[in-house]
Amino acid sequence: MIVIQLLVNDSNASADATSQTAFGGLPSAGEGGLHWPICKTCHGHMQFLGQLRSGEALGDRLLLLFECQNRPGLCDDWDADGGGNAVMVVATESPQLVQAPPVGETTRPIRHGASVVRVEAGNYDQARQQWASQAGKAARDVLGQLGGEPSWIQGDETPSCNTCGERMAFVAQLEEGPEARSAMNFGGGGCAYLFQCGGCETSAKMLWQC
Repeated sequence: MIVIQLLVNDSNASADATSQTAFGGLPSAGEGGLHWPICKTCHGHMQFLGQLRSGEALGDRLLLLFECQNRPGLCDDWDADGGGNAVMVVATESPQLVQAPPVGETTRPIRHGASVVRVEAGNYDQARQQWASQAGKAARDVLGQLGGEPSWIQGDETPSCNTCGERMAFVAQLEEGPEARSAMNFGGGGCAYLFQCGGCETSAKMLWQC
């Protein structure tokens, strides 16, 4: 048995989430804001999925997650290096919410806070089902896991850093979310996998499998 750190949907955690893990709504960034990412294929603005605080071991940064939803399935949005998704790494000091571009599906309407619940289980999938059963909640209330080992759907696709070439460190595995009307698009029931370079702390990537 190992300890799995589940990310669990928590409405109470979303009240002051500018420097914390949250999904949906608007992204946070420090003074100067951010340059909203553009899809390399369709050249439209990407959709903000959420933000995740990486922790001290990886520099305690906010990882802002984006995915192109202008033409779902046509812009390599699942590929870590396809240009259809992006991870922006920003500092956690004094972040403010950033307004989204007015054109395109750039945000998701429902914001979900997240809390970390530690569960002893054999693996992530067992921990997810165990928590849901014990808490009397739906498994969809588990937003993913923080750290540990990824539970790959199709096999190991750990990316390498484009700057130093080193294999990236696993940060989190993410589910599509508890609200069907505002769920993240990972192919319908898939999972996203988030990585950050331990040496180049400003380098991060995301991919998804289904």
